[in-house]
Amino acid sequence: MDLCCCAPCKPRYRRLVDDIYLRSGTDGLHKSNMQKLTFYVLSQPEKLDRIGEYILLRLSRDLYRQRYTQVKVSVEAMDQLLQSCHVLSSLNQFIESFLKMLQKLLETNNLAMEKLATDSFVNFANIEESTPAYHREYDFFIAKFAAMCFSNDSKDARAIRYAGLKGLRGVVWKSATDPLQVSIWEKQHMCKIIPAILLNLEDNDDREEKDEGHGDEQPSPFTQSFASGIAESPKALSDQFLRELMEKAPFGLISVIEPVLSHCDSHGKWKPPANFATHVFGAIMFSIKDPSFVIQALINHLETKSNSDASIRIGIATVLSSIVSRANACIGPSLLGIFNSLLKHLRQSVEFRHSKECPSIKAEEDYQNTLINAMGYYANALPDYQKVDIMMLIVESIPKISGTYPNLTAAEMYLRSVLVKTLLRVATKYKTAYFSAVFTDSFLKTLLQLAVINEPSVRLNTQSIFHTLLDRHDNLSLLAHLPCLTDVDNQPLIHRCSRADQIFMRSHITSFTHMLYKNVFLSPEDSTLSEHIDAALCTMALLCVEARCDEVLVELLRLVFALQSAALESVFNTHKRILVHSLVSKYLNFSSLLMAVPSVYQYVQRVLKQRTHLGASALNILSASRETTEVTRFGRREVHDEALEKQCLRKLVDDPSLTFNRNDFAEMLKASGKDVQRLSLPFASKGRGINVDGVENSSDNTQNALLKIRQNNVDESTFLIDTSFETSPPGSRTTSRRNTILSNFENENNLPYLTVDSLRKALNSSSDLAEKERIEKEKTVRVVERFRKKDFDYLVKEVERVNERADLSTAIKRLLQKSDENIITEQPKSIFEVNFPCALVE
Repeated sequence: MDLCCCAPCKPRYRRLVDDIYLRSGTDGLHKSNMQKLTFYVLSQPEKLDRIGEYILLRLSRDLYRQRYTQVKVSVEAMDQLLQSCHVLSSLNQFIESFLKMLQKLLETNNLAMEKLATDSFVNFANIEESTPAYHREYDFFIAKFAAMCFSNDSKDARAIRYAGLKGLRGVVWKSATDPLQVSIWEKQHMCKIIPAILLNLEDNDDREEKDEGHGDEQPSPFTQSFASGIAESPKALSDQFLRELMEKAPFGLISVIEPVLSHCDSHGKWKPPANFATHVFGAIMFSIKDPSFVIQALINHLETKSNSDASIRIGIATVLSSIVSRANACIGPSLLGIFNSLLKHLRQSVEFRHSKECPSIKAEEDYQNTLINAMGYYANALPDYQKVDIMMLIVESIPKISGTYPNLTAAEMYLRSVLVKTLLRVATKYKTAYFSAVFTDSFLKTLLQLAVINEPSVRLNTQSIFHTLLDRHDNLSLLAHLPCLTDVDNQPLIHRCSRADQIFMRSHITSFTHMLYKNVFLSPEDSTLSEHIDAALCTMALLCVEARCDEVLVELLRLVFALQSAALESVFNTHKRILVHSLVSKYLNFSSLLMAVPSVYQYVQRVLKQRTHLGASALNILSASRETTEVTRFGRREVHDEALEKQCLRKLVDDPSLTFNRNDFAEMLKASGKDVQRLSLPFASKGRGINVDGVENSSDNTQNALLKIRQNNVDESTFLIDTSFETSPPGSRTTSRRNTILSNFENENNLPYLTVDSLRKALNSSSDLAEKERIEKEKTVRVVERFRKKDFDYLVKEVERVNERADLSTAIKRLLQKSDENIITEQPKSIFEVNFPCALVE
């Protein structure tokens, strides 16, 4: 019997799909029928793409008829099939139908459908596919999810933005984990994703709700890492998404930073205090693979804003100072490049400050201080050896310091002051281990020159640099304003000095003492005088503590007695002389405690007690009050009784018992076994002032002689060292056989020849590198000036005269002439006129 039916025949896969929909239309997915469909797909994988197309067809029909329950069933079925069949080779075609389904859901602009599509796409993003997909693109989803993040609907804005962020996060996760996908890191995609993240990151809705609920504050981005799981609010999710995005970004990718910079520019996020920009870049620095790349990008952006308002540049510099401490892994060229860039911007700001176009000097100074702080924070995050390199780099950037270049513009002088502040900021982050490691020849020379230039603020900052570099045992808080100590057993002041530091200080202590002598002379006689005197005293105390060897102590004593002599000889004004005497008293009291020589300590205390009868409070350091002050409506200021101070100074000059005696010190130290031979040498030539341009005062007689020769414009090469041998006895008439063949010129300037004693003194004396360098420079200048100003004929004759003296033929001719003059012209005696000795005559 034949059977027939009027209904059209459906393929099996369609009947299985139809069975998962319940006829009531109000219930969900039929689970048992869904299991049959899944088993069918696994047994016949080639039918998977057709099943996907058919489900998409039904979903489109249900969407048109607004049967949203059936739509949810279709989406759930597609999700389950995707989860169960992700290992099949035919999955790619099914995914195309799946993405078309999500696209249709997102195009409805219905919040429930958009959330349903977003959740489905997030589940799809977590699936690992076994087959590559070369043609798949997510441009529509990026654009749609980004648009959802910008929703302004007052009723459902938070939900829509949250769904958009989840969708973008899924797109990034899916694209970043699959290297065969179209690159998500292209600029066109990042310009949509990152602004969407930043817009939700600055949303204030969460903060308002938190304030209403009295919740705890959100932790700072600098102290938290990635959040676990999914955040519950758009603000928290955007922060988590930003961190994940930067973590997945390839090394040194500029396309992820440029949108952040553009967003801060267009929305005015650089204006101080720039909290939002600081938060964003803090999160980026904690997440990105190359932190130094972010800093360099910010510096480059700062360069593009060089002509912008100062508030914008201050905001960028503030962000830099907040995040540079994270870039502790950058080394080599990146380190020097970053610091060179910061110094370049600092120099440009200084030049702009002194130009007529600068609208606000105060704003430019704030910008410069912010850059200085940024460099200080950056240096603090680096190892010590890199801090030394940075300090050398700053020193090389300081404009002309030497006295050879006295004419500096106002901008150059101000730049020098700013760079010294920068150097001080970096130096405070450095911990000195060995003096020779940080005080290299060029670095020490520059600091010594900066300490004696004609700018008081620079000199004071340079002393602060010496303080922080010399202080290795955290004694600066005690020695910054040195009190009158009576005991050092309870103070951490006694430390052992290494042999390397002793060798270094033996070679350079004279440079330090000469610098301190000049620095005290140059201290301005104004309200800042006490600060300069205290700074010099602190440097002396630190040298005494950190380099405890006999040579250093003796040189510092020479300096102290030289300052006392200058204060007694009325070189300074009245109040400055009083403060210098106070400096001498405090240092000798301090050093006598460290030397632990009872006779020296008793002698110092005896002199100090005798000074207690004087009226000036600065001379009475044993009293409890350091100085007399009065309170005015402008604050506290020093009160000086000039008549009383003059009376005290006259007593110091008239009564030797009120001053410290060099000879008494030398005898007591010699009795204790110390070498005090150099203590009797004069520290500086009397009657000479202080040359601000860098002329050093000598400490030895030989150096004083050279200094006088330089004053008379005499070349140092005229000093002749006699290396010939005198074989004739002192009263002999025989001509001395000196080496006069190739050098027959006389000492035209009647200068004294160097003797063995003077050479011995020169060898035993400490070398002064700054003095040697200055002598070489002056000699070069004299040679250049000679050839510039002297007549050409004169120079030709001078060269001919020198060549004639050194010519061998001329020398032989001169020798023969001298031999002819000594020919004996008398007749020789006969044998009968010769008197033979008695021993030869029989």
